[in-house]
Amino acid sequence: MNKPAAVGGTPRGGWSAWREWAGSHPILHAVLVGVTTGFLWLGVSLILGRNAGFAAVNGIFYGLAVASMTWFAQRRFRKTDARLDERGQALMFLRYPYARPGSLSTVWQMGIADPGPGRIDFQPAVYEDLVPTGRSKALTGLGAVSAPRYADPDDNKHHVPPGFQVVSVESDGGVIEIAARRVG
Repeated sequence: MNKPAAVGGTPRGGWSAWREWAGSHPILHAVLVGVTTGFLWLGVSLILGRNAGFAAVNGIFYGLAVASMTWFAQRRFRKTDARLDERGQALMFLRYPYARPGSLSTVWQMGIADPGPGRIDFQPAVYEDLVPTGRSKALTGLGAVSAPRYADPDDNKHHVPPGFQVVSVESDGGVIEIAARRVG
């Protein structure tokens, strides 16, 4: 659970602090994840009675693989953010927390947000290629219901990237939750 809000109303602590740090230090984050994975793989291999040389090679291999996947994923999001910033848009995740169980209440829908006065035009998109899918939605009558907080890993089924903040918003269509890089 998050600690009380810090200056500016943003809660910090636990996973939130880790995700904020990871977003600010992508190379160190990738190295740390890779080293941790390598040592875990090495330890499990040794416990299972594998040869020490074999376990070390596997640990190094899997550590490098996970570190590179982590770094490339972070780099992809940074490039996407830069491309959208040029157009005055932002990457945003949207969900409907009070929808019927089994529908969209726990699923984050990724898309492109085009903010305007008193509204946000949300275009659902697929992956970081930002291929438009479905119809664009105009979110109007927006008013914050909660203070921004950092997304927790168990908060969703769709991975919201590190550093994204979640805010509950009252709209003309009911309460929605928006996750974006900068809220407010």
